[in-house]
Amino acid sequence: MTIINYGLTLTSPFHHGAGTQGNTSILRTQTVHTPDGRIAQVPFLSANSIRHGLRNALAWETVKTLQVEPGSLTKGQTDLLFTGGAVTEKGAQTDLEAYRQAARILPWLTMLGYASKSDIIEGTLRASDAILACAENRGRLRDTDDLKPAGYWRSEEFGTRMDQATSPIAALMDMGAEAAGSTQMIYSVQTLSPGARLEGSLELSAAATDMDVRMLKAALDLWAPDGKTMLAAKTGTGYGRATITADTPYAGAAGDLRGIISDNKPDILGLLEALA
Repeated sequence: MTIINYGLTLTSPFHHGAGTQGNTSILRTQTVHTPDGRIAQVPFLSANSIRHGLRNALAWETVKTLQVEPGSLTKGQTDLLFTGGAVTEKGAQTDLEAYRQAARILPWLTMLGYASKSDIIEGTLRASDAILACAENRGRLRDTDDLKPAGYWRSEEFGTRMDQATSPIAALMDMGAEAAGSTQMIYSVQTLSPGARLEGSLELSAAATDMDVRMLKAALDLWAPDGKTMLAAKTGTGYGRATITADTPYAGAAGDLRGIISDNKPDILGLLEALA
């Protein structure tokens, strides 16, 4: 059984959303029962978000290495690569040959698991939530040095969607009733502050093969190249930057994946067609 423990240190504000209240984007939290009998709501990064980041990185690398032409994949094929696919048929007829082929020529797909036709194929990867290094999580952390309360790391970012009727763009507008009724909008985003640390782990089940280990390292290399990654929501506007440290080296492992894909390009395209 392989376990990779990692730590994340935020270098920009972090937001993992739980919906909105008015104009405020709410930070996702989980309920933690502390040893002193308190119940705390502590921010975290969900395992599902981490799995999505790994799958997305692997899928894009696969598409680029295959040199897939725009418009050449079906909706089902893109879903299979980027979201794990979907059950589209009734019955229970597992295609064992397709599974064996996927494990041989597109092994990250079987490591993460996927759905195809009437089958849901279980992967070997088990991801944990990434939990905040704080006093409330003391009993769940590997590193318990200098822990502060979760509230110490919580913050809020503000922004404004400007009313363009007050800018030079107003010269282009039809200043009718709709424009006259517009206003600027102030919004806020609940965040974790830069410097906050999160801990998590990636574990491969007893059924994992050496190839699964290689694919997990490749996933980390693509998701966090040079020890830097982006987490959760609003990364396009500067949120969620982080550095990562892991107890297992993974740098350069993506080359292993590229070699497998390059050597099996025609078979992989045929596999995607068969599975989706």
